[in-house]
Amino acid sequence: MIERIRTFFETIETKDFYKYITIFLAVITFIASIIVFQYYRKVKYWKGRIKIINELREDDVKVILEKAQQVQQQQAEVDAILAEDEDFKIGGYFKELLLRLQLVDKEIAEETTQIDREDNYRESELDAKFEDMNMKQLTELLQEIEKNKRIFTKKLEITKSKKSPGTIEAQITIATLLPAEKELTE
Repeated sequence: MIERIRTFFETIETKDFYKYITIFLAVITFIASIIVFQYYRKVKYWKGRIKIINELREDDVKVILEKAQQVQQQQAEVDAILAEDEDFKIGGYFKELLLRLQLVDKEIAEETTQIDREDNYRESELDAKFEDMNMKQLTELLQEIEKNKRIFTKKLEITKSKKSPGTIEAQITIATLLPAEKELTE
């Protein structure tokens, strides 16, 4: 095999030899150009992807920092509200509210529970059931609850009364936050 190649080169004319060498070098140069082109194309693609990912990551960090700042502001507001009335009892407040709105006779059940939360607060929940109410009475009750920054409504269920036509039955769950280290009894 090597003999054949050597004989080929010895018998070839100089002009044809240069032509084959030129073709060979052109093919090698073309292949090398394609490899370099592909390399730089991939590098440019991956640099663009890295840039996009870094921009997205920076945006995410900004959003996270803004949310953290909002959480800190909200926590400071909650702490300020809690500091205003440290002896607040949701059960006592709710009974006073029912007396003021003349809804004591409409309440059929009330239960207060406390739940420890992970954010250094204790949640005091009050579940109340009402019957023979009208929508005006319920909306007045809800408006008064909303006026108190210390209380928030968690759940409200309204059903048509089965006993008295034209009235409703309502079940409402309201809650307030307390400092976690403080145990309050209702």
